Amino acid sequence: MSTTQRCESINSYIKRFLNCKIPLRDFIRHVDIAQRNIREIERHDDFISYYMEPAYPTDATLIGYLRQYGAACTRQVFHMVKLEVDLESRYNIVGREAEGTSNIFKLRKFNHQGSEYTVTHSMVDNHLECSCRQFESDGIPCRHIFAVMKNLDLQHIPPTLIKRRFTVRAKEGVTDFVVPPSYQDVPQVVEMSRFGTLNSLATHMNSLAAKLDSSYNIAKDKMRELILQFQLALEQQQDPASSDIPNERSSTPRRLVRDPVIVRTKGCRDSDFSEPGVQRQVGNKCGRCGVRGHYRTTCRAPMEHDSQATTQGYETASHTEPTPSTSGNNQPFPGSI
Repeated sequence: MSTTQRCESINSYIKRFLNCKIPLRDFIRHVDIAQRNIREIERHDDFISYYMEPAYPTDATLIGYLRQYGAACTRQVFHMVKLEVDLESRYNIVGREAEGTSNIFKLRKFNHQGSEYTVTHSMVDNHLECSCRQFESDGIPCRHIFAVMKNLDLQHIPPTLIKRRFTVRAKEGVTDFVVPPSYQDVPQVVEMSRFGTLNSLATHMNSLAAKLDSSYNIAKDKMRELILQFQLALEQQQDPASSDIPNERSSTPRRLVRDPVIVRTKGCRDSDFSEPGVQRQVGNKCGRCGVRGHYRTTCRAPMEHDSQATTQGYETASHTEPTPSTSGNNQPFPGSI
């Protein structure tokens, strides 16, 4: 697997936790969750590959090959190999030629006259190569190679057909994870790097200590002593190996990720923000009392101009007396007697 394939594999998994609408602080948190899930899945797969044995089919012809892959490789690789072993019976060898120290086999699928594959077998190291190039692409032998191995009556799988990166011992050689210089001051990155180194060493130690009763008891007692020592050191906020690490962590500036600055849109009026400290007045303005927050029709303030005019009209009508007519005989009005 190349570096590009690893990057694309990680990107395809992390994009399940992301979308284009999440803010920056949630983006970092989601990426952290995705990385934590990857580590948890890897620990679960390692436990299954180390301490559990796969289920072998009882009626398989090439069960010896499956047992060898089940003991050497991880569980995921075992299932991929098992699928290829189940499909090898569909192919027949239609030709065989000798060329120097190699044998060339021609295979054809049953009832398929068009498809034909070529498998080259080296008599020096028993290495096999197929024209389908599956081993070079995926790292596991194809069904055509298993068909030729059965024809040659090979009892053991050639070591050249087992990739070391797919074995359960692939991480034993990794004793230290190097932290890039740009992340030396980030406590989380340094802590995860140390955790990976200790996890690799502990896995190798556990696989060796579990084989004998004496080594098992010694490892169990030593691990309990170390756990108590590290718990006490953690409570005292100091590293048992070096007292400079807490000072480095405390002196490291804390990096906070905040939301970006919001820029004013085109529809915002400059008059409301022309002077610092001026707040924009929001709300409808009443046409009667001049107060914002309601309309003229819903205004509850008394109408001062209309009430004054009505009061003055009532006062004028009450003080006005009827004037007697000068044109008549000064006779009283009907009903005034």
